[in-house]
Parts: sequence; structure tokens; C-alpha cells
Amino acid sequence: MNERGMVTEIQGRLLTVQLEMNEGCGACANDGCKKTRRAIKAYNRDDLPLAEGDYVEVQVEGKAQLVGSFWVLGMPLILFIGGYLLGRFLFPGESEGPAALSGLAGLVIGMIVGMVVQKGQRLESLPHVLRKVEPEISGEPNPDWTEGSPEYNEAASK
Repeated sequence: MNERGMVTEIQGRLLTVQLEMNEGCGACANDGCKKTRRAIKAYNRDDLPLAEGDYVEVQVEGKAQLVGSFWVLGMPLILFIGGYLLGRFLFPGESEGPAALSGLAGLVIGMIVGMVVQKGQRLESLPHVLRKVEPEISGEPNPDWTEGSPEYNEAASK
């Protein structure tokens, strides 16, 4: 999915991009991003010459989100189940205690592995900047105009 937005902060190749509201935003039930005008972190993979205030097109890859969620959620869950089953196999006559502890150990190991893998792939899993674009011009008056200014009067007369 491609989104457009304005670069608001640059830290090396890591950018903060204030996304534009698009036509799908009106029907969306998530009022949080409408009110806060969602900002995301993006990776300038191709090292494009950008400055704060530039408009860019950002690609948010669904595959990267899926892989990231596997490492953070799926791997710990799989190791929890595996640890629990291993505990039941190693301690067949015991109560649930050893199996539960084995499951928790698997969960902790899965969380650590997931964090290490995600930290190593952090920049590559972020949305990345495709290109610099021109801002869309709308007919709405700039909210910073003060009433009575020439710009306000001209916009109000239209």
C-alpha cells in the first residue's frame, strides 16, 4: 500500500512522515489517526536527497508486517506450546507445574529470539520512501490565515 505525506523530521536515513488523509479516511472507524494526523517512521533506503517539508510517497509492505508479527507473536507462542508439550513428555506422572514452567521457558526464549531478529531487521521492516512527490493543492484556506488578511479575504470571496 502506498501513502503520501510530508517529511517532518530526518535522523540520518530514518524519517518521520506525516501522512495525508485520503478518501478512505472518511469511512474509517479509527478516529485516533484522524485527530492526531498519523505520523509514521520510514526508511530512506535509496538515500534520496530529502529535506524537512518535502512530500514523499511511502510504501507500507504487508509482507514485512506479517513477518514482523510472526517473530514477535508467533514464535513465542509456538515455543510456549512446544515447551509445554516437552514438559508433559519429560514429566509424565507429575502435575501441570513442570509442564507449565517448561512452557513459560519456551515463551521467554521465543520472545528473546523474536526481539533479536526484529532488532536486526528493524530498518528493512519499516515502510520505505519510494520517491519525492509534489504536494497536492487543495482549495481549502490555510488554517494559519488570520481573519481580515488579504489571503483570508481572497479565499473567503471564492
